[in-house]
Amino acid sequence: MIVYIDILLIENFIVNLFLLLITFKVLRYKYYKTIYLAAVIGSLYTLVLFYDNKILVSIPFKMIVAILMIIISMKSINFLKTIKSLLTFIISSFILCGLTFSFSFLENYYSVFNSYSISNYSLKYLILALMCFYIVSIKVADYIKDRAKVSSFIYDIEVSSAEKTIFIKGLLDTGNALREPVTNLPCIIVEKDFLEEFNVKSNEEFTIPFRTIGEEGNLKGFKINDVRIRGADMEWKVVDVIICRCKNKLSKENEFNALLSRGVI
Repeated sequence: MIVYIDILLIENFIVNLFLLLITFKVLRYKYYKTIYLAAVIGSLYTLVLFYDNKILVSIPFKMIVAILMIIISMKSINFLKTIKSLLTFIISSFILCGLTFSFSFLENYYSVFNSYSISNYSLKYLILALMCFYIVSIKVADYIKDRAKVSSFIYDIEVSSAEKTIFIKGLLDTGNALREPVTNLPCIIVEKDFLEEFNVKSNEEFTIPFRTIGEEGNLKGFKINDVRIRGADMEWKVVDVIICRCKNKLSKENEFNALLSRGVI
């Protein structure tokens, strides 16, 4: 029998990724992009079939590999979650194994008087195609769900002065409570490139101290009387805020160019 290693690894990668996704979707556990690494590890484990080593193909060792795949996918070690995930993964594997074995009877002759041999199994590719379809559907659905969550926190912002009017997108940061300490006004952090044409005298600037995890410092800000915001399906609303300059790019995909503290809303 000829076995192509590359095809074997690809097929097992698809199956492992499918089973891991089924496991976490059934339990409603959060998984990370490391799930692909876990599927690769599970796929590489099939190579032990070509070695005459009873330890590597033993049930305890298979359990260790399965636990490792689950821990890598969750990026954490939680005993109860790991055990639940392991049991669900094993049950899903047995169900899939039983279904695929049952389908083999459709294309191969079976007799109680002879040993059973699988010589033809074209349905395998249909099953793999369905697995691929499910994997892609899950990723697309997760992406759309995440995009919908982000969109609900995106606001239109209009900042106007005698010299300039700008329209930008801002993300409501619910964990951001930044305020200017003297006026107690909430702050909107804007990428500095959008504020270059606003002429602000040094004596009109505010200094706003901030503190984040592992970083603290001061932001320079200024007050403009004509600032309006608008959320989805909402009317424009005038807000009294301090506009702060930010040197960094706030969104890699350029989805927004400002951050609103929760006090703005």
